[in-house]
Amino acid sequence: MKCIKKRYTFLFFIVTLLVFARIVGISWAIVLTLFLFTSQEVIKTKKKGYFWIDKKGRKLTFRQFLRRWRSGVEGITPLQQSKTSLMGIWITMTGIISGIVVNALVRMENIWWWVEIILIGSLVLTTVQFISILQKYYIHKKVEETMRQIK
Repeated sequence: MKCIKKRYTFLFFIVTLLVFARIVGISWAIVLTLFLFTSQEVIKTKKKGYFWIDKKGRKLTFRQFLRRWRSGVEGITPLQQSKTSLMGIWITMTGIISGIVVNALVRMENIWWWVEIILIGSLVLTTVQFISILQKYYIHKKVEETMRQIK
């Protein structure tokens, strides 16, 4: 029974990919080639039983990788979190601005004006979020410098 469910799930996934490719306008051959290439790599990884190779060259299973990843994530300081958030906001703002520019250049018969309104609104919200995270970053930076001076 498990095999049948997996097979139907697999077929549903392929059909969904092909429909998405058709909607977006990508050739179905490209999508299938990419899917088969990535699934082949996943199958090779599963046969070996290893998921990752650490810095020392030792092979790790998926569970070992997750255990190390969790311990690393738990050790992140608030300053590092805010710095990472700032980098993510820059990427998001770049995407929104490029979307606004491309939409303004490619606008066809004024039917895409609503996309520009949505992008401008999200740019305003992202800018407010950026300012908030920037303030939080400077506060965390001051706290960390004060902690260093105390020690």
